[in-house]
Amino acid sequence: MVEEVTVDSSVLVSALVKGDVLRPVARRVMEKIFRGYYHAVTSVTVPVEVCGAISKRAGEHKAILAKNQLLKWEKTGLVACSELTSDRMEEAAELAIKLRMSGMDAVVVQTAKEKKRALITFDEEMAEKAKGAVKVLTHKDFQNTRVTSQI
Repeated sequence: MVEEVTVDSSVLVSALVKGDVLRPVARRVMEKIFRGYYHAVTSVTVPVEVCGAISKRAGEHKAILAKNQLLKWEKTGLVACSELTSDRMEEAAELAIKLRMSGMDAVVVQTAKEKKRALITFDEEMAEKAKGAVKVLTHKDFQNTRVTSQI
């Protein structure tokens, strides 16, 4: 059976940046998506965050490659992006207030909450705060699984 999940930008950044300390774990998460064990949805804001983070860490060229990869994953249905509507914005604002988290984190948590999905994040602070609203999986939940595919 396919598990429905919401993927945070921290996971995607780790998966796409060579040398990232959590890259092997992020690749395990992505393998579960590629093999159909997970159906992943994230907020439409996440690819923007990923591109900005990669541009800062690895440069513009790597960020462009990441953007193209993210667009490919969305077009092929591997990672769907949930639009940010006025209703979703209002609920995310309420979560930001209640959970005392950043606005962008609250938008991602809102996506997971609305869809009743587990949130996968490698951001420890976000994970701790999000536990008040959704099921949360972190890098620790994927430490003992194998990667066999090429990303």
